[in-house]
Amino acid sequence: MLALSTATRGTATAQPPPEAAPAPSPGNVLVFAGLPFAVAEQKAIVASPEVEGAKARVAENQYALAAARAGTTPSLVANYVQAPQGNPPGPNITSRQLTTGIAISIADLIAYSPAVREAAFALAAAQFDESTAESLERVKVAGLYFGALKARAIADARRSALDVAKRQREAARIRYAAGDAPQLDVVRADVGLSRAQADVEIATADDLNATAALAIETNVEAASLDATGPESVTPTDVPLTDPTAAVALARATRPEIASARRTADAAGASIRSARAAAFPALTVTGGYLTGTDSGVSINAPTINAQLTLPLPASNRDRVLAAEARALEARTKAASVERQIALDVAASARTLGAAQRAAAATTRARQAAQLELQATETGYRNGASSSLEVTGARATYAQAVVDELSALYDLQKARAILDVEVRP
Repeated sequence: MLALSTATRGTATAQPPPEAAPAPSPGNVLVFAGLPFAVAEQKAIVASPEVEGAKARVAENQYALAAARAGTTPSLVANYVQAPQGNPPGPNITSRQLTTGIAISIADLIAYSPAVREAAFALAAAQFDESTAESLERVKVAGLYFGALKARAIADARRSALDVAKRQREAARIRYAAGDAPQLDVVRADVGLSRAQADVEIATADDLNATAALAIETNVEAASLDATGPESVTPTDVPLTDPTAAVALARATRPEIASARRTADAAGASIRSARAAAFPALTVTGGYLTGTDSGVSINAPTINAQLTLPLPASNRDRVLAAEARALEARTKAASVERQIALDVAASARTLGAAQRAAAATTRARQAAQLELQATETGYRNGASSSLEVTGARATYAQAVVDELSALYDLQKARAILDVEVRP
C-alpha cells in the first residue's frame, strides 16, 4: 500500500509549475475561414426546403393573379346543329346550322375588381411569407453558426487546459522524484489530468455535433469548417438594446406583420367577391350563323342573352362565411403583431444582458488569471499548497470557458436581433 504524505508545500527547487494557458482576447472571436457568416446565411437560404416551399407559393399566387386579371376575357364559342325537318309528302329536309362568335359574362365583369384585389393581396402575403421564411432561416443559421464556433472555442480551451494538466502532472512527478514535493501532489495532478481529459472528450463531441449541424444546414462539406480565424467584434447598435426602439423598428420592417395584414386585406376583398356573386349572371353571346333551314340557305348575325338568378339564401351563407374569414384574418394579424412585439422586446433585453454578461465574464477571467499567477508564485515560494494551485487552475479554466461562451452568446444574440428588426 502506498503511504501518501500530507505535506502540501514544496520548495520548488527542481522545476516550477507550468504557466497558465493563454487567455482569449475579449475583443476578438473566431469565424470559419471557409464559411463567413454572410455566406453561411445565403447558403442556408438556398438549401432551405421551407424557403423553397415559400417560393413555390409565390409562383402559385402569381399565376392565380394572372388568371384573375384574365377573368373578363371574352370566350370564343361555336355551335353546330343538324336536325331533320318534315317535308310531306316528300322526304325529310335536313337543317344544318353553324354559329360562331364570342361570349362575355356580365357577372364576370362585376366580380372582376374584387377578385383581382383578393388575388393581389394574396400574392403580396405570399411574397412577405417568403421573406419571413428567409428571416427564420437566418435566425436558425445564426444559432448554429455561433453555436458551432462556441463549441470549437471551448474544445480548444479544454485542450489547452489538458496540455497544462499534463505538464503539471509531469512537473509534480519530477518534484516528487527529487524529494521536493509529496506524493500527494502527484495524485492531485492525476485527478486534475483525468478531469481535463473528460472535459476534452465532452467538448470534442459537442464540437463535432455542432459542426455537423451547421454543415447540413448550409449544405457544405464539414471539412470546409476545419479552419477558423479571428474577427473583431462589431459593437452593437445602442438602439437595439432599447426594447421600445427595437419593437418600433420591427413593427415597420417585419414581413410577418405585413403578410398578416395583406392576408386580412385579401379576406376583406373576398367579402366583396361573395357579394358580387349575388348579382344575376347575364351571359351575352354574339356571332354569325351559316347553314340551311327548310332547304333555304341562311347567313346572318346572331345574338343570345342568358340570365341566371342565384338563390339568395345560398349566397347569403357565402357572404357570412367570407365575413367570418375576414374577422379571423384581422385577429390573426393583431396576434402576430403582438407576439412579434413580445419576442423582439425579449431579444433586446437578452442582447443587453449578453453584453453585460460578456463584460463580467472577462473581468472574472482576468481575476482568475491573477489568482492563478499569485497562487503559482506562492507555491514556488512555499506559501501555497498544491491543492490551492489545483483549485486556482480549475477556476481559471472554467473562467476561460465562461468568457468564450459569453462572447459567442453575445454574437448570437446580436445576429438574431439584427434579423428580427432588420430582416
